[in-house]
Amino acid sequence: MKVHVEGPEGTGTDVLLMLHGWPDTQRLWDAQVAAFDTRLSCVRFTLPGFEPGTPRDPASLDRIVELLHQVSLRTSPDRPVTLLLHDWGCLFG
Repeated sequence: MKVHVEGPEGTGTDVLLMLHGWPDTQRLWDAQVAAFDTRLSCVRFTLPGFEPGTPRDPASLDRIVELLHQVSLRTSPDRPVTLLLHDWGCLFG
């Protein structure tokens, strides 16, 4: 899975983890990334099975929550993240 980290990097930078819904992809957040990228590190990815043209990958809620936890730990190991949620992303968040 590709995770996109866009915006400033370094200490003291807040991390915004963006979760899309159905039938969207990480592209839903293009305008928000453009607006925030000078102030926040924007982290986004397409949830498993949501990418057009790929086979559906049914995943349990526990699997998606663990995936989000791992993305959070790897992109912001020492700081909390702020969630930006849309549609089904709200359930996962």
